[in-house]
Amino acid sequence: VLASGAVILVFSNVIRAARWRILLMPQKTLKRIHLFEATMIGYMGNNILPFKLCEVLLAVVVAKRHDMKVSGVGASIVVERGLDMCSFLILAGFYGLLVPTFESAKLLSALGLGAILIVIIFGFWVNKHHDRFFKRIEKWSYKMADDGHPKRAEHLISLFKGLETIWRMPKPLHVIAQTLFLWFLYLMVTILGLAAFDFGLSMAQLWEVSFVLLIFTTLSLSIPAAPGYVGTYHGAVLAALMLFDIDNDAARAFAIVLHLMNYLIYTPSGAWYLMKTGL
Repeated sequence: VLASGAVILVFSNVIRAARWRILLMPQKTLKRIHLFEATMIGYMGNNILPFKLCEVLLAVVVAKRHDMKVSGVGASIVVERGLDMCSFLILAGFYGLLVPTFESAKLLSALGLGAILIVIIFGFWVNKHHDRFFKRIEKWSYKMADDGHPKRAEHLISLFKGLETIWRMPKPLHVIAQTLFLWFLYLMVTILGLAAFDFGLSMAQLWEVSFVLLIFTTLSLSIPAAPGYVGTYHGAVLAALMLFDIDNDAARAFAIVLHLMNYLIYTPSGAWYLMKTGL
């Protein structure tokens, strides 16, 4: 069962690479396989670097390998992480509002959905005034170049092209479908992980516990922490399973096994892909 979860976890990065390829299209069209390798390198960086410095590693690897600006690649990573966070807030928000839970959770869910609505409205407004913003960015870049800073000017344009996918996203339906499919895959990995342990859960309980566990662990992964999220990830798993009266020792064993599965998949494969790039 755990082996099936591991296969799905690796496959999720094929989908993530395909989505990232779309976000990078305004700058350059790259091969999916190269972005898959970069994604695996990034997750390897998660396991060996603290404070989410893996994002810097990821941007540098793609920029150096494909002769792109680090600022532009970094901006696309910001957009991709923003997509994940927005979709997570929507899923967690609807769960908190529709499923019987604490009043404080319902309030947080409503605030999260309200924040997403504001972001969407802002995106439409920026898209409407896109040409005006781009002309202003071009004007600033020309001034930088005239002042003897051509590299800064190039980074400014590259940064804008990377960020403009927030409001001018290529193939938006593809991106939305891929994002939803990603969350489904992550949910399946969590379900298979729980199924591998004898927690005595019914099928309905398995889905509910998996959803809550996915919410808690996703929140923990958004916190800059020690390499591999040691401690924060385990604490989130224990807190989630505690809500369902699962034995503390069994929950701790589950957290260690799932974390180890992630570590053993990403660290050696990411290191191998990094050596393959020759960087």
